[in-house]
Parts: sequence; structure tokens; C-alpha cells
Amino acid sequence: MRYVRYLKNSFLLHLLLDLIFIIILFFCFLAIQYNDLGIYGISLNNLLLAHYKALILFLMSWYFISLKTGLYAVDRVTSFIAIIKITLHQIILFSIIIFAVSGLKKDDLYSNRITICFLLLLFTFTCGARALLFLLLKIYRRLGGNYRKVIFVDENKNTRSFIKLLSKRKDYGFMNCGCFFSNIQDNEQKKVYKFDLIRLKYFILEEGVQIVFFSLNGKLSLEIHDSLVVLAQKLHIEIRFIPSAAYGSFYGLKLEYYDTFPILLFKKFPLDDIWNQILKRSFDIIFSSFIIIFILSWLFPLIGLAILLDSGKPVLYLQKRVGFGGQIFNCYKFRTMIDSSDNDVKATVKGDSRITKLGSILRKSSLDEMPQFFNVLKGNMSVVGPRPHMVVQDNYYNDLLLKYSLRHYVKPGITGLAQVKGFRGEINSREDMQKRIIADVYYVRKWSFLLDMIIIAGTVFKTISGDKNAI
Repeated sequence: MRYVRYLKNSFLLHLLLDLIFIIILFFCFLAIQYNDLGIYGISLNNLLLAHYKALILFLMSWYFISLKTGLYAVDRVTSFIAIIKITLHQIILFSIIIFAVSGLKKDDLYSNRITICFLLLLFTFTCGARALLFLLLKIYRRLGGNYRKVIFVDENKNTRSFIKLLSKRKDYGFMNCGCFFSNIQDNEQKKVYKFDLIRLKYFILEEGVQIVFFSLNGKLSLEIHDSLVVLAQKLHIEIRFIPSAAYGSFYGLKLEYYDTFPILLFKKFPLDDIWNQILKRSFDIIFSSFIIIFILSWLFPLIGLAILLDSGKPVLYLQKRVGFGGQIFNCYKFRTMIDSSDNDVKATVKGDSRITKLGSILRKSSLDEMPQFFNVLKGNMSVVGPRPHMVVQDNYYNDLLLKYSLRHYVKPGITGLAQVKGFRGEINSREDMQKRIIADVYYVRKWSFLLDMIIIAGTVFKTISGDKNAI
């Protein structure tokens, strides 16, 4: 309950600061507008009397829009990218109100130039304030403040990995008070205890535990599962669930009611929305056209000539790759290997003898991928998305790794989140591919236009600085 009050106070403080800043901007830009019209020396009181209705509408609109965007509903695990995205969404919706109010008045409240300046300054303030708070809270939590006491009950194959993650990410602010597992001996030093429901209850009360992380598909019986949920409700503490699959479908479920009967169903992915599809495809067409016209128009002949001089024909290499919906397409690349019968079935490794001298340079700089902008323009690839795999690789890992096929819910990309995270190059083990799939699944579930822009920026940086994992 104490933490709920803290969240409420934090929400009110953030809202109050934003509203005060909007009021300040409102009157400052009104004064600028009047000066532009040649009206000087008007008092603050007169400005308020003339425009108080517009001010009230602005403040109320900001508040009600924030309820829709979740501007003040961020928590300790919300990423900075998500905060920027929410703030941008808030400003875009709020701008509609400002332009509408200004246009409905007999005389414009603000000119278009002043309105844009108003919104830019508001966006800068709200982002800057949240970025500062985001940074300060992370530093404070790393130093041991603003923490929440948690315990872990039951164990599945992801529990210990999750515990290690929280111990490493101190900026999340979770203090591990203990682990209650079945068939285990007590170890006070490691804070590991044998599960007993009565003992657990008194432990929660004595330690002031605020969150219980409960592992699904663990070793405890279903009856104990139900008893634990009831206990958490009675003690007014929060219970969260650790799925048995790190990137399974559990967290993709939503609840719908048929009359009063609850039904669980899978949530739609962001790119299932038609407007998101239009936005992403429009960007792909504009961006790929720009690259083809202004860069590939002169780069293609230069690299093509260099390949001919280095190893002869052909300049382009067409490889069968698996794309959107599992469909196979021809992926364009500058040829970087000598002609070999196993090029379509054997993955590239470090020191691969098939790679030509020029091919090594093209691969290190990622220039060999540039013809794929033609794939983007054709529509079988996107600028950003999971990297397309060879047909043999796709068939193998689709049977081996859970949720591998989820990456086919979006178009493959020239670059992707996995590449920016450093998960590229040679695949030496199942874990190497698993890291890529986790990143790909995150991208499918959490896609946003802002995320695409960040991935593109990260790709440009890695291309300029050099990627040690490129082969």
C-alpha cells in the first residue's frame, strides 16, 4: 500500500509540473503573438480574462490525453525508448487540440509558427524532465535506494536466470529477500529456503515483502498455486509470474469478457494494425528510393567493377531466403564468395575460404547488403526487421527453437535489433541463434516507428565504427 501511495504522489507531482510549464508557455507565447501583431504592454490579467477558456481547455486536454497515452503510467522497468515514444504520442495528440482551438477562434490564438515553437519547447521540456528523472532514479537505485522487497516462489528453467538478471540490473530496484523452492535444504547465507506456506506467510510479514515472483510450470502443485494467489491477495501484496519459456506466449495474452465469462486470447502485434503497416511501408519506399537514387546509383557501378576485377562474374548473388509468412524469395547481395555448390546450404564461418579478398572488405563494412534496398522497394523486405535466414537454417531452427517462427510475422530487414545488439556473425551454438531469436521476438512484439529509427541510427554507427562480429 505504501508503494501505491508513492506512485500516486509521483503521478501528481509529474502532472503538476507539466501543467505549470504549459501555463507558463501559454502566457509567454501569447505575449509573443500580441507583439507580432503590434500590441504591446498588455497585462497578464488581461491576457487571462481574454483567453482563460482556451487555457482551461489546454490543461484539461493534456490531462485526459495523458490517461490515453499512459504518460504518467511508467514504472521502474519502462525503457527510455518507451518514455520518448509515449511523450511524442502525447505531444502529437495535444497539438491537434492547439491547432483546432487556434483555428476556431475569431482571431488566431497563435500563428502556425508560434504553435510549432510552443509544441517543440513543450516536447523538449517533457522529454528532458523525464530523461533527467529516469537517469537520477537509475543512479539512486544502483546506490541502494527506492528499492522494492521481493521473494521468489517455486522454480522453472528461467527462474535462476531471472534472479541473476535482477541482481545485475540494480537500476530496476528489486531487493531479493529470499527464494522458496521445493525439495531443497535451507541455506540462510544464500537466502534459499524450503517452501512451506505458513512459513512463507510469516516471512512476508516480517520482511515487509512487496512482490512475489512466482514461477509457472514449476515443481509445486496446482493447489499450492491457488493458495499462494489467495495468500497474496489477503496480505495485499503484488504477485507476478515468471513464464517457463523466456520468449513464450504467456505475456502476449489479453482478457476479454463474453458477457461475464472471461476468455484469454493472444494480443495483436503492433504491425497487425493497418496504419502501422502503411507507416512502415511508406518509410521503406521513401528510404530505399533515396538510397537507390543518391547512393547506389554511383556506388553500384564502382563495387560492381571492383568485383569484376577481383574475381570476375557475376556481380550480384541471389540467395534463397525465408521471408514474411515463411515465403521464400531471392535476396540480393553483392557477391563476396567464390562460386560453390554449398553456398546455399552452408553458413559462413570465420576464416571461410570461400570469401574473396574484396568480399571480406564488403562484409566487414556491410556494403554487400546494399542491393537489398531493391528487395525493400519490391516489397519482400523492409529496411528494419529480423534478418532473413537461408532456407536450410530456417528449417533447422524452426524445429529446434521455441517461437522461432514468430519472426516471420513481419518482413525481414536489411538490419535489425539483433544486429544492433551485436548478435551477428558466425553461429557456433544453439545459444548464439537463441539470442538472435529473443531479440527478433522482442522486435515483433514491441515494434514502433521510433524503435526502427533507433535501430537505423545504431546500424549507421556500427557501420562507421566497424562491427567486430561481422564476417
